[in-house]
Amino acid sequence: PQLAEQLVRTVRALRSLELKKSPSIAETLDWAHTLLALGLSTLDEAAVRSTLGVVLKHASDQERAAIELRLN
Repeated sequence: PQLAEQLVRTVRALRSLELKKSPSIAETLDWAHTLLALGLSTLDEAAVRSTLGVVLKHASDQERAAIELRLN
């Protein structure tokens, strides 16, 4: 439940940004599957930083998200 809640909050934050392509439901599910496959139970900064490309396909969107989510 904690991972799911954190994922929903993070995707909601990503969708509020002006991105070339906001995360879709399919990309969100892909991200969740990736996090689970990595054995993660929480979504911390390191996990977001290392897996952001799963949910955001454009490099510019990843850069903007990293800045806005303060992952730098």
